Amino acid sequence: MVRRFSLSLVMAFVIAACTGTSEPTTTTSGDSSTTSSRDVTTTAAESSTSTTGRITTPSTEPDLSDLVGISDEVRAQLEDLICAAQEIRDLPFLTPPEITVVSAAELQARVREDIEEDLDELPADEALYKVLGLLADSADLEGILLDLYSEQVAGFYDGDTGEIVVPTRDDGLSVIQQGTMVHELVHALTDQHFGFHDKFRAMVDEDRLDEATAYQALIEGDATLAEVQWVRTLSQIELGEFLAESLEVDTTSLDAAPRFLTESLFFPYDIGLGFVQTLQSGGDWSAVNDAYTTLAGLPGSSEQVITPDDYTRDLPVAVDIPPVSLFGYELERTSVWGEQGFRTMLNQGSGVDTLADAADGWGGDSYHQWFDGENAAMLIVYQGDTQADVDEMEDALLTYAVESVPEENFIWVDQSGGKLYFIAADVVEVGEQIRASVGLG
Repeated sequence: MVRRFSLSLVMAFVIAACTGTSEPTTTTSGDSSTTSSRDVTTTAAESSTSTTGRITTPSTEPDLSDLVGISDEVRAQLEDLICAAQEIRDLPFLTPPEITVVSAAELQARVREDIEEDLDELPADEALYKVLGLLADSADLEGILLDLYSEQVAGFYDGDTGEIVVPTRDDGLSVIQQGTMVHELVHALTDQHFGFHDKFRAMVDEDRLDEATAYQALIEGDATLAEVQWVRTLSQIELGEFLAESLEVDTTSLDAAPRFLTESLFFPYDIGLGFVQTLQSGGDWSAVNDAYTTLAGLPGSSEQVITPDDYTRDLPVAVDIPPVSLFGYELERTSVWGEQGFRTMLNQGSGVDTLADAADGWGGDSYHQWFDGENAAMLIVYQGDTQADVDEMEDALLTYAVESVPEENFIWVDQSGGKLYFIAADVVEVGEQIRASVGLG
């Protein structure tokens, strides 16, 4: 549902998963200098390894002696964490990871810069979410996202540059910052082996958004599971420090964010963790390694990570959607809304459990999204696994429309030829034009 930004921003969701609580948290940092280094020596890069199997020896012995501007304590911590990430994830670094340590202010500036690169299509999305009743008319989606990410980000892996960007303190990395470092090191590690960043960016750029949602769940679930396993190695004192720090964080922006947005942002960390745990059952990472190729080639869908037991068998149905031309409107994108999109949207109404359950019968869909610079419209054509699933989704969408969509907006829900049609627009005449174009009575 929410267009995905560049990978990977580590947010409070990771900490919530690690602590086993529902309280979102993140890290804070004091002032520190900016520094970057790639001077790490590789001692056994040719060790017997396979990108689909287990390794027998770690291949990278870190040497951060040239990483200036940080204390010896931080340097030793980073070296230990590089070793820990390889051991936990059972993969070696093929090339030394690049670590960039910045102040809290510099981290926020880089996060904002990263997000702003992907905001070109945000006005169209904001208008659509308002039509659907997911955002208030007065809401500023760009401001919400910038505030949310700036408040919650504990560090990130920049797939374009290969950098791991994290904040530090003069007296050393806190326990949460160390956990964040493990998470980001795993991103760098798996990107070296499986090239996930380029695959993910292609999905987003080509508007294969439900595939991108599923693939991001694999990526973030992988790194989150590694972080969880690292947290389990902490002493009781360290775990207490971890929990105490997590409770001190300001989550004002997260608490104020619209529900559909926080659910969308939680998805790759929360559901992704469960997906990867299923694949990694028994402690063998081979199935997780294979998924980086398998999931991208199925094609993938959010349904497959929501129900991981069926991820290679319950493939999405390709749904044809008729072309529609709207005078004065541009076709913003044609994509797949997906089970996660329906689940998140239906979760906004008062009958949450009943409505969200209707998404379980998702078989496939396609949608058009239009924008004229101010107004938005959309058409979704939905295919259920069975006719009963189509009927259930029709009832859920009708209930959702009554409960959540502003009365002045146009909403149409109807079946034709065994498929379900959902039309939404903030201009009634435009909604009627879409309805007539697809032949609905």
